[in-house]
Amino acid sequence: MIVCFRFIGDVLVTTPLVTSIKQSVPGATIDYLVFEGTEGVLSHNPHIRNIIAVPRKGNNADVLFSLLRRYDLAFAAYPSDRTLLAAAVAGKRRIGLIYSGKDAWWKKIILSAYHFCDDHVHVVTNILSLLGPLGIASIPRVAMGYNQSDMAFAGEIIPANKYVILHPYSRNSCKYWPAEKWGRLAGLIQEQTDCRAVFTTTPDHEDMSYLREILATAPHDVLTFKKSCTLAQLAGIIKGSKAFVGIDTVVTHMAAALEIPIIALFGPSLTRYWGPWPNGCVEVSPFAANKGVQRTGSVTIIQKDWPCVPCNRETCSISKRGKMECLEELTPDEVFIELNKSLGARG
Repeated sequence: MIVCFRFIGDVLVTTPLVTSIKQSVPGATIDYLVFEGTEGVLSHNPHIRNIIAVPRKGNNADVLFSLLRRYDLAFAAYPSDRTLLAAAVAGKRRIGLIYSGKDAWWKKIILSAYHFCDDHVHVVTNILSLLGPLGIASIPRVAMGYNQSDMAFAGEIIPANKYVILHPYSRNSCKYWPAEKWGRLAGLIQEQTDCRAVFTTTPDHEDMSYLREILATAPHDVLTFKKSCTLAQLAGIIKGSKAFVGIDTVVTHMAAALEIPIIALFGPSLTRYWGPWPNGCVEVSPFAANKGVQRTGSVTIIQKDWPCVPCNRETCSISKRGKMECLEELTPDEVFIELNKSLGARG
């Protein structure tokens, strides 16, 4: 059992555990326990037998009781109390990530083995450290599943052979890039490459309001999704693209897992820990510089090289207008230069 009670991106980056376990122990049966709404990133993973999704709110005691010591081994793949407690209930043996600190004592007691979470190395490296006590070799490869039906769906809603996906949305306002800059970037793509710019859409009312702001400054013939889609269908759309541009959010991590050229716009976040993982990388942190333009494999991160970056905060200490200045100051031309390099490298 792999337990991850967190958000979609946190669940996605646990998938190297699955690949590593199945490579070492082909007969292993792997189930997941996650929050409802996050299971979509696991839906087409052939190595997962069953996904148990529970409501984010509530104690879910009945579900946990039904799992009591059902599994030979349970991984707590995120250092939250609920994740650790669920793994402690489900597994005869429990291995988990924990934070160091004065309240770590009880977590050490309920776990058979643990690893202290270290934000100086990548989240994927932290998660794969859980395999150490088992002697299982790590395979640092994030997996995002899709099938031929998902690829066919992409062909239905994207009337272009060559396109670049632009994903401007996040749960956190501190990660947003100004609308007019997205519009300008879309213009550069359509003026200076043979690709169409395609903006993703979401069902969220605020996201759609933001998209309208973007489209007001973009060329009239940019494309947007005309249908809502599942995460697997979105994966098919992204896989069929020539490149992807996004902010620090789960869809950007999905694009990296799909191994297409991606440009990730980062502001205050720690790239050494949360940069999109480039499959094939064997470094403990592929973006250890933690600022500026960084490239590893098909992933390029663009972030300001300022003394205050990254601050890892949700408010800007140097702004007098309530904006994340490090993101506000990234220009469409800077982003397009890196995107054009990635398109050229792909051919």
